[in-house]
Amino acid sequence: MRALAWPETVEVSPGDSGFISVAITNTSSVIDAYQVQVFGLDPTWVDIEPARLSLFPGDTESVSINLRLPEDYPASRRTLAVNVVSDDDPGSFALSQVELAVQPLTQTSLQIDPTMITSGHSATFGMVIGNIGNAAVTATGFAVDPEDLAEFTFEPPHVVVPPGREQIIQVTASGGRSWFGPPRPRTFTMGVEAETRVEALATWVQRPRIGRWLLTLLGLLTAAAVFAAVLSRSFDRVVDEARVSNELLDAALSSDDAGGVEVPANPGSVNGQLVSRTTGQGLSGAQAELFVASDDQNPFRTAASDDEGRFTFSNLGAGKYLLRLSGAGVNEIWYGNTSTSADSTQIPVELGTPTDLEPIVIGGIPVPVEGAVAVDDPAGVTVTLIVAGQVDPSTDAVVATVEVGPDGSFVLPDVPSPGEFEMVVSKPGFATETRPVVLEPGQPLEGVEVTLRPGNGIIDGSVTGPTGPLGGATVVATDGTEQIETVSLTEGTVGSFTLRNLAVPGQYTVTVSRDGFAPESRTIALEEGQSSVPFTARLLPAIGSIQGRALIDGAPARGLTVAISGGEVNRTTAVLSQGTAAGTYSFFGLPAPATYTLTFSGAGTIPQVRVIDLDPASGNENVGGVDVALSEERTTVRGLVLDVDGSPASQATVVFTAGIDPLTQLTADEPETGTFAFSGVAPGAYTLTASRTGTEQVVILVNVSASTPTPAITVQLGVAASITGIVDGFDPALENATVRLFEPSLFPVQALAETQTDDTGSYSFLSLDAPASYVVAVYASTTAADPLDSEVVRTEPGVPTLVPTITVQFP
Repeated sequence: MRALAWPETVEVSPGDSGFISVAITNTSSVIDAYQVQVFGLDPTWVDIEPARLSLFPGDTESVSINLRLPEDYPASRRTLAVNVVSDDDPGSFALSQVELAVQPLTQTSLQIDPTMITSGHSATFGMVIGNIGNAAVTATGFAVDPEDLAEFTFEPPHVVVPPGREQIIQVTASGGRSWFGPPRPRTFTMGVEAETRVEALATWVQRPRIGRWLLTLLGLLTAAAVFAAVLSRSFDRVVDEARVSNELLDAALSSDDAGGVEVPANPGSVNGQLVSRTTGQGLSGAQAELFVASDDQNPFRTAASDDEGRFTFSNLGAGKYLLRLSGAGVNEIWYGNTSTSADSTQIPVELGTPTDLEPIVIGGIPVPVEGAVAVDDPAGVTVTLIVAGQVDPSTDAVVATVEVGPDGSFVLPDVPSPGEFEMVVSKPGFATETRPVVLEPGQPLEGVEVTLRPGNGIIDGSVTGPTGPLGGATVVATDGTEQIETVSLTEGTVGSFTLRNLAVPGQYTVTVSRDGFAPESRTIALEEGQSSVPFTARLLPAIGSIQGRALIDGAPARGLTVAISGGEVNRTTAVLSQGTAAGTYSFFGLPAPATYTLTFSGAGTIPQVRVIDLDPASGNENVGGVDVALSEERTTVRGLVLDVDGSPASQATVVFTAGIDPLTQLTADEPETGTFAFSGVAPGAYTLTASRTGTEQVVILVNVSASTPTPAITVQLGVAASITGIVDGFDPALENATVRLFEPSLFPVQALAETQTDDTGSYSFLSLDAPASYVVAVYASTTAADPLDSEVVRTEPGVPTLVPTITVQFP
């Protein structure tokens, strides 16, 4: 099949719907059914209509995909895959990509906590800002005093609120107050400026410096002074025994110091990552312990590193902390790369500010790597362990090197773990062997076995192209573990090459490549006692072309384009619309081998896609004849109406409708008698009805497909309504009677038609309207004004009406 999803990018707001249309064309020769799947979204958010589409060969229909995203779906851009699968051949499918752009929806809520405070010189409120949208918002606090007497400070001034989260801004209001009198209420407007402005009311009841209760208290104090003096001595001992130290009270009431009992309103945090010294990757499952700087014995918080080695300590008060890191198979260290807490680096934490640490590198517990090398003479065999993939020139890639013992065994001591390494075993005159080594944390590796093979094998040969020897070609030989590389000569014996130091026996895959040419690979076996194998490679140009012709209903059209994509190629060209080459297109200089996708579109047509493989190895680098017959999105329905005798019927009524807004035409009189044409018809199922005066309607079902032209329609009408009869009572051999046809309302003044009886007394009126009523009147001659007799008859469509015999007597 062929499938095209549209549009390429669908924009959807959370809580709303987006639509994708998939045009599916059955390009096979049999009826097939197709199902559409959408990958990349929850299936419950996707409605596909129809769920299953059945198509005749060559037909094209569309499937509608309705995407309904929940209101809390985050703002993002992601790629959806629309997959169309054939029911008859599940292995046949077409995959299209559509970019889903979820629009940001910002909505901020605000709550003042508490809403009313009673205090003296200042009051601190908390603005709880909630983000109930799907994108992060930056909220900046503000406050308005209608009396313009209070001053406000905000801590912090602004916050970034992720979707679905809340942040707090502390607002402190301060201002002068009266000396005496009742408490004074003040109402403020507090809010934040985010994507929209959000406000709420807060009330501060400010007490005077000296309240009425204080004046009353002064009088009572005088009376109570004597009584207090008597009791003071007795209570001194009780107070001394129940007194709590100031240090303990401070620690219990602290809300924002390191190790405070209460979590502050805007806490700090510490974020870090643990990295393996040997692999450079994050170390998972390690333990991170956070201590208050004044107590390095009891951990304040603990956390474990995730798969990437990251850990987080949240809800911290302001202060200084120490960090200890440990884990199975790795060394225990304190932050600052020290082994003791006394030398470790303290971590300062401020309220409302995350503290991000640099990656912490930790080494594993060294372990030994042991094994043996199988070779007749172990003397001179060297085992080297290097860090896999080490590309930093400032870092030594070699971890350890050792020579094997007389029995071929070796031990590489103190290898850091965990880690991924490559073990290189070499000896002059032998092929170098490489083995991957993976060490788990703190676990030694034993039983590594390596076999050295003689390295006196040679593969030599030459590289040629269509025009002769090719220099500068890269030649690579590999047996799966070792790889040897060289370049063909550009001077002297141009194109020649030699691969040396190959292990014998061995089987190698030799690949020859050069820019602008298709690579060639071959498998070569070096047998025991065989030291040299010749090899000749012939490279073919890796440049190809694609040419063809694109027509719309068999004719070239302006505005038709062809787009090609594949690899790094992305081009568009216009199809020629004039001249002898009208309808042609071409793409030259295409890298090969490669697979290219051609998309034909434009000029009001339904797009079509072709996939072309360019393969110089099979002589298929230049592909021509990629022709496409496109169809307009709207087409013209043409036809011919014939009379009952097969002749073209002019002025016949043709009605073309899909149930609403019918189109009506009369068939042509000339020059193409009986023809009709309806233009701008959209694909679908239609009813075509043809009729003419007195005939029965002929109904035909017409299926219009945009992918294939609609064939011309031929409609043959049936017999028209007619009136026939016989006049009796006279001798037809001697004279004829005149018969006239009237509409009842015009009888006997104006006749519609007039005829004469034949030798048998018969007469007829053809092609009459039906159903209708007529008056048939008989006259003695063509000049007679008064009828001898008459009959009223009624016609029916397509039916000859027989008038009862009229008997007359001529004067």
